[in-house]
Amino acid sequence: MTTPFMMGHEFRQAQTAIISYYVDQKNDFSLLYEVPILGKPWVSILLEVPIYEWSVVGLSRVLDLPHYVSARIISLGCFYLCLPAFWLLLGQIGVSRHRRLLTLALILCCPVYIFYSRAFLMESMELMCCAWFLYYFVRMMQVRRWPWFLLTAAAGTGAALIKSATFAVWLLPAAGYVVWWLWRDWRVLRSWSAALQTAFWGLAG
Repeated sequence: MTTPFMMGHEFRQAQTAIISYYVDQKNDFSLLYEVPILGKPWVSILLEVPIYEWSVVGLSRVLDLPHYVSARIISLGCFYLCLPAFWLLLGQIGVSRHRRLLTLALILCCPVYIFYSRAFLMESMELMCCAWFLYYFVRMMQVRRWPWFLLTAAAGTGAALIKSATFAVWLLPAAGYVVWWLWRDWRVLRSWSAALQTAFWGLAG
């Protein structure tokens, strides 16, 4: 609570830090974690599955780091790990290598991403899961193979558990991609069987 780096979203950063503190103090990695911000008696509230907080505590224990340092490492690492997904997604829509590099450079310089990649917040981890979900989903719809479905399900499950409201936004482009495939199957190929296969894989994903 005395660390001065929490500029912006102080309440949410403090709440995430408090949850991590009590997970570590009580060695309680259950789903109904304590959120001691509503007054006595302290209650357990399942806002999101605390995967980020568990990761913070785990890294803190392994490397013997303060929680806020562990949180920064995880946030920054997740942000960097989402960049390959963006690179691959841009390639899927035909963006050239030079323009992809420019886009990633702009992302790296964006103040919003700079803030969240150093904050005690789960947003970077959520962004990573969502970006990889969308890439895996696109590949699954293209090749219609179960390994890509499993990757899609894993990334999507992580995103839904970490912060479902953010994940819902990323479902919109995925749904739009399915609609495009359905339009192609019906208007271009005139194939009911292809459209049914598209609907199956889209709904499964």
